[in-house]
Amino acid sequence: MKPFAPTSSSTLPAVAPPLTPATANDPRWAAVTARDAQADGAFVYAVRTTGVYCCPSCVSRQARPENVTFHATPELARQAGFRACLRCHPATTPAARSTPRPSECWA
Repeated sequence: MKPFAPTSSSTLPAVAPPLTPATANDPRWAAVTARDAQADGAFVYAVRTTGVYCCPSCVSRQARPENVTFHATPELARQAGFRACLRCHPATTPAARSTPRPSECWA
């Protein structure tokens, strides 16, 4: 079997675009980097490389800005093909996230 050798007609994957001024100056990106809980419910952000969407205050590892897209609602992020983060549960309301789950309560 012959090993793959790229030809001039082969297309290689594109390199991720650098941080654009629109993202760098976007107040939503500032809220994500600050993990601003006051921004929860205003929008969610999705990470292309993981396929996950989170609320701005999520404590997960910081994504690279070139991999981030913003969505007005969790439903729009789901329609775009992303799944909800298992840490921050962005599909729930901010008030519901602050309520301890039964597994977190002391008996």
